Amino acid sequence: MRFSTLSASLFVHTICFGQSTLYKQTNKIMEYQFAVADSSAIRQMSESEKIKFELKYVEKSYTRTINSNYESNIEVKIDSNDFKKDWMTLPSKYRYTQKGIDMIGSDNLIKKTYPYSSEDLAFIAEEKLGIEEKGFHPGIITFPSFDAAAINALAAENILVSNMPNGEVKVTSGANSTIYNNFKKTIVTDYIDGDGIKCRETLAYEPYGIDKGFLLKIKKLERFVTTNAGKCITETRLTYYTNYEIADNGNLVNKAMDKKDVVKLYPNPNDGVFTASVALKDDASIASVSVIHAITGSTVAVNHNNQRTFLVNLPNLTAGNYVLQVVTNNQRTINTNFIKN
Repeated sequence: MRFSTLSASLFVHTICFGQSTLYKQTNKIMEYQFAVADSSAIRQMSESEKIKFELKYVEKSYTRTINSNYESNIEVKIDSNDFKKDWMTLPSKYRYTQKGIDMIGSDNLIKKTYPYSSEDLAFIAEEKLGIEEKGFHPGIITFPSFDAAAINALAAENILVSNMPNGEVKVTSGANSTIYNNFKKTIVTDYIDGDGIKCRETLAYEPYGIDKGFLLKIKKLERFVTTNAGKCITETRLTYYTNYEIADNGNLVNKAMDKKDVVKLYPNPNDGVFTASVALKDDASIASVSVIHAITGSTVAVNHNNQRTFLVNLPNLTAGNYVLQVVTNNQRTINTNFIKN
């Protein structure tokens, strides 16, 4: 399970020509950057620090197009920047193309192109596959459900899931933690950045249509730093996402939001004793559960006790590859592979 928090990377996809458009998303991004400090700290700042911590305001337009081969074209245009000075040679547009990220000046000429790293290319390939197989786009998410199987799978990766008294769920991995608030539709992540500075990212969402997931509306990024004089400063970037326009000719949103029958099990591989969790896309019930040897086809019935989360206790299975098969009362079959040590 990936907790992206669940924010969209801009290190994405290739530009395509002569292809039909499956999906197009356009919206405005209004961004404010400022710092919070007491007056004594401001007085002790150097001139470079004062420039760094001045209020900056940027308005951008963001457009992403997904084409018929599931590749994408992204353009981010800076419409205005009140902070920009004559001596600043900031780009007015970013274009994500086949070659990399183009930085384009106000004269509409490319100033520089940054090639994608190997990590970016791997992400691009993975995301393209996700769009093709499941439907996907970067602005719409669903909040994760932390069932027993998901919690156990995360525990295997040394990730702790804790239920908070106010109904929030906290996911902790080392010094990093993420809190999911399903009621307020917020995700708050505390982490240490590459410079060793404590940061906090707060994401707030609102519903998009009925049962179509949630759109990112507000993102707040804070860095808790100090000045040369050692006084506490909070760098803040506050971003508002507004005026969403979505044209989904390929029904990618419906495809991404479509509930699916899923069977998860933990641990895998295992010694024949494991927990299985079944999520069904409707009000269907479980008719039968079986463990099937992948080579011989020999089958062992499993008692699920009329529960969707249940223990499979078959320690006497011979080592090998198996399938846990769940059949519903309306004759749907869901298979999940596992290995018996």
